[in-house]
Amino acid sequence: MTGMNTRKELYKRSVENGIKWILSHQITDGSFGKVETMSHYMVLGATLLYTGHAEAAARLVPVLRKLFVREDGSFDPPEVRAGRQSALQERGYSPSWMIYSCHLNHAFDISLRAMPYLLRLQDPKTGGMFGSWEHAQAGKGIINAAVTSVAGQAALTTGYVDEAKRMGDHLVNNVIRNNPDLSERFYPIWDTECGVRTDAEAPQSANMPRLLQRFEPNQHHYITGMIMGFLVDLYGVTRESSYLEGAKALYEFAAGGNENIYRNTLSHKFAWGCAWLYRQTQLTKYLESACRLCDYLVEIQEPDGSFVHWGLVKSADEWPYSPRLNSTAQFTLWISRTMNLL
Repeated sequence: MTGMNTRKELYKRSVENGIKWILSHQITDGSFGKVETMSHYMVLGATLLYTGHAEAAARLVPVLRKLFVREDGSFDPPEVRAGRQSALQERGYSPSWMIYSCHLNHAFDISLRAMPYLLRLQDPKTGGMFGSWEHAQAGKGIINAAVTSVAGQAALTTGYVDEAKRMGDHLVNNVIRNNPDLSERFYPIWDTECGVRTDAEAPQSANMPRLLQRFEPNQHHYITGMIMGFLVDLYGVTRESSYLEGAKALYEFAAGGNENIYRNTLSHKFAWGCAWLYRQTQLTKYLESACRLCDYLVEIQEPDGSFVHWGLVKSADEWPYSPRLNSTAQFTLWISRTMNLL
């Protein structure tokens, strides 16, 4: 096990280098140049604030307001206007992160006005969040676990605790408890018409894989991590043990499987989930899991301080500036959060 003091120094340098790369791209108007989508901006405000760069975050907020907020307070993501399937299948994903980031930066005119629009995606029966507006309007279809998790974070952050609890109840009572065999595999897709989808035709989306196989490499454990992170925070607010037990169950599923989980950027949000489990329980196995993944992220950081999402590409040239801004903001945030627990 790497010494904690050594790790802390490594993580500190990594965070500093990541933030230095990010800030080198902020231009005089507070923006970051030619960023393709709202999703590539969504975590920046939180990362900058969390790592001690409140001024840069404050300069960013008016840009977000100008680029993405409609007069009525709803969001206008360019990826939705362009008809990107990933955005249409997960309509609440980047808005949830934007609400979270803006609320942390006291941009309440953005976050609190956007929440009612986000909650239009919440299923009145299960409490989970539909992935598409079409399914939400029909009142039936696919409940997206990724959208539910980050929308839950947004709801908790903005004080919508009852709505967040209903999202957490869906993840625990419907998705986790109804999975047929967590000793082998995890199915995150829930259909209001038939429950957990275990069939090969289940419609996966960018942040919601059809299946995670416990003992196979290259599994999309970002979904595991984001569910864990949300459920731990929800437990912290409510003290209802089912949420913590749900997070622990997913940890045991993931950490008890293939060691590749600790050497793959597809697992990057697992570091967040593990760090939050440690913060809540003080059990060192969770912190060590977060650190093992952060060790890998530090190892693969580019010389210029940026991060390539190697789980999605084979060459750094395939990971251009706009998504690189997003991955650098996210990976830096998880490393920073873990560092602050050492």
